[in-house]
Amino acid sequence: MAIDKDMPVEQVQKLLGHIKIDTTMEYAMVNQNNVKNSHRKYIT
Repeated sequence: MAIDKDMPVEQVQKLLGHIKIDTTMEYAMVNQNNVKNSHRKYIT
């Protein structure tokens, strides 16, 4: 949920105590609507 609310994945990693970002990414679930909104915000 934190990632979906724009918390940087590096901060989520530290919050969860993961040494490798890969571990955090395994647990991250990204909301497809947020991906579309971010694409509009940052790319177009």
